[in-house]
Amino acid sequence: MTRLFNGILRTGHFPKNWKMGRVIAIPKAGKDPRLATSQRPITLLSHIAKLFERIALRRLLRHLTPRQEQFGFRSGHSTTLQLARVLHHMAAEHNRGRRTVGVFLDIEKAFDRVWHPGLVFKLLNTQIPPALVRTVASFLEGRSFFVAVEDATSDPRPIHAGVPQGSCLSPCLYGVYTDDIPTLAGQLQDWEEDVVLALYADDSAYFASSRRADLATAKIQRVLDLLPEWLDKWRVAVNVTKTAAILTGQQRTMPPKLRLRGQDVEWQTKVRYLGVQIDRSMRMAAQVEQAVHQSRAARSMLRPVLRSHLPLRAKLALYKGYIRSRLTYAAPAWYALCSISQRKRIQAQQSIALRMIVGAGRYVLNDVIARYLRIETVEEFIRRIARRMFDFADQGPHEFLRNIAPTHERSPSGRPLPREITKTPPPN
Repeated sequence: MTRLFNGILRTGHFPKNWKMGRVIAIPKAGKDPRLATSQRPITLLSHIAKLFERIALRRLLRHLTPRQEQFGFRSGHSTTLQLARVLHHMAAEHNRGRRTVGVFLDIEKAFDRVWHPGLVFKLLNTQIPPALVRTVASFLEGRSFFVAVEDATSDPRPIHAGVPQGSCLSPCLYGVYTDDIPTLAGQLQDWEEDVVLALYADDSAYFASSRRADLATAKIQRVLDLLPEWLDKWRVAVNVTKTAAILTGQQRTMPPKLRLRGQDVEWQTKVRYLGVQIDRSMRMAAQVEQAVHQSRAARSMLRPVLRSHLPLRAKLALYKGYIRSRLTYAAPAWYALCSISQRKRIQAQQSIALRMIVGAGRYVLNDVIARYLRIETVEEFIRRIARRMFDFADQGPHEFLRNIAPTHERSPSGRPLPREITKTPPPN
C-alpha cells in the first residue's frame, strides 16, 4: 500500500476504481418513502481510497491557511466557538447602544455544486505543490455513482460537479473554493468598519452594526450587491427565499428590506444559526424553548428505560448522552444571555429526568436526588465545559481564537456576554 500511495502521489493519477460511489438511501422521518426527495442519500466509498485521502489531506493542510472566519472542519474550532463569537458581537454592540443587522445565507447544495475547473484554478493559486494539485484534479475528474436499493442496483451515472460525499478531502476543498467570499475590504472609508463574516462550512452570515438601523442595513446591502458577481463567477447558488435577516433590538418602523438578486430578504424575529435560535431581543427565549422541547421528546422516548430496573449508572449515562446533550447543546455560547426564569426551566428538565430515574416520590427534594446521584446542576455543568472551551481556545495555536469573546464592564441593564458564564456566582 505504501508503494501504491507513493505511486499515486508521484504520477498524480487517482485510480478509476476508487472513484465509484455506492449510494444507499435512508428514509427521512415523516416523509412519503415512495418519493425520491424523501430519501437521504449516503455515499459509500472505497475504504482504501479513504485511507489514501487521509494522507493527501495531511499534505494539503501543510500548505493551506483557511481564512480566520472559517470554523468548519478545523481542529480547535467548533460550532460553539463560532456561536460565542457571533453572540458576543451582537450583545456587545447592543450594550454600546448600536443595532446589529445580520443576514444568514442559504447556499443551495453547496458541496454538490463545486465547479471542478474553478476549484483546480484556486488550488493552483495557492502554495500547494503542482504534483499534489494534479492528484486532487485526478481525484475529482471522472467520478461516478450508482444507487443500491436492497438487492437492486442502478446503472452508473457520471458526476460533473461537487466534492465527493463521505471523503475527508471534501470539507478542505470546499473551504478553499469559498475562501474568497466577498466582504467590504478595500471599499471602505478610513472611518468605516468592515462587516463581520461568520463561516462554518456552507453556513455563511454577515453582520453590521451602527447606532442607526438604516445605516447598518445599508452596509449589509453593499455586501449583498457585491455577492452576485462572486456567485456567478464561481457557479454558487443562493436560495433567497430561505435567506433570512434579523435586526436586534425593538424597532417600531423596520428599515427597507434587504435585496439579493432582485428579491427581498424577509426580516425575521428569530433565526436559526448552527442549530441555535437567535431572537431579536438577545434573551435566547426561543433557544430555551427549543432545548426544553427536544429534551422532553428524548425523555418521552426513553421513559420505559429510565423507569426500568437497569443500574443507576447506566440510566445516568443515557440521561447525559441523550437528554442533557440536547438541553445544553452549544450552551457555553448562549446560556449567559438567559434570564433567571429561563435557567430555572432548563434546570427543571434535569430534575424531572433524575426523579424518573430513581422513581422518587413528590415529597423528595430535587437537591436530595441530585446529591444522591452525585450529579451537578445544569448551570454548573455548562460553567465547567465553558471554562474548558475558552481555556482551550485561549491557550491554543490559533491566535484568532484567543480571547475570542472577552468580558468587559457593562451596565446592569446591558445584555450579558457569553464568557460571563465562566465566572463563579456569588454565594447566596
